[in-house]
Amino acid sequence: MAKEVKSVQVGGTKKLVMDVVKTIFVVFMFLFYMMPFILVIINSLKRKVNIVKNPLMLIDDKGVQLVNYVKAFTEMDFGAAFFNSILITGVSVFLILLCSSMTAYLFVRTNWLACRIFFALIVAYMVVPFQVIMIPLVSIYGNIFGILNSRATLIFMNLGFGTGMAIFMCHGFIKTNVPMALEEAAKIDGCTRLQIFFKVVLPLMKPILSTITILNTLGLWNDYLLPNLVLGKKALYTLPLAIRTFYGTFSNDLGKIMAALVMIVAPIILVYIFLQKYIIGGVVAGAVKS
Repeated sequence: MAKEVKSVQVGGTKKLVMDVVKTIFVVFMFLFYMMPFILVIINSLKRKVNIVKNPLMLIDDKGVQLVNYVKAFTEMDFGAAFFNSILITGVSVFLILLCSSMTAYLFVRTNWLACRIFFALIVAYMVVPFQVIMIPLVSIYGNIFGILNSRATLIFMNLGFGTGMAIFMCHGFIKTNVPMALEEAAKIDGCTRLQIFFKVVLPLMKPILSTITILNTLGLWNDYLLPNLVLGKKALYTLPLAIRTFYGTFSNDLGKIMAALVMIVAPIILVYIFLQKYIIGGVVAGAVKS
């Protein structure tokens, strides 16, 4: 009996030690990956001279410097840039969700040859790098059609580049997680195809649509290259473009840059926190079958 108790105690101690080691490892990895972001926050509250002299110093010699946020907000015209980012990202993500979910539903529930061909082309197009087509794209839209410097043009391009992966993910999710029995029951009750989609299928797609929302919001909110090619007027700048205000030819205003980065990333963190419980389930569910 004494041997059994001793064995249990040894086993419990070993498990406790392993749990502590795992916890320490997880905390260490968290701090390791979060260190760049933590340094940005710390340095956004210091003067430029101390950022350059000692970037690891926690507090400035003269205390917390909130003036960086005030100047960054004013000089980069944060309000206008924030509105442009919200408008372009919000409308683009909404159109991507709507068009990709409806297209994927059509591809899954119909046996047309055209649907199979188009789905194969969409999957094939995803391997084409954006850098390969960006110069011809801008040349066509700018020199031939003359419709650059427009939010609508950027939204249209975001829709085109974002629907491929979204359709692929929705296709797999509908195929594996939306039973036909529910649609047949709705059809018997007199629902049309559109009513079946919006009242039965679309609510069941909440996990995968949340995942697509997070991925596209992160990508579009932080996108610099495409808006830089399309939007040439300062009044149309999104937040990643507006931050260029603090980059000079010979020097950069590091304090304002750090403050602007914190203000830019804060909204997207809130979106991720709100939708994070859906992202893992959505990715797994959408990738089982296609």
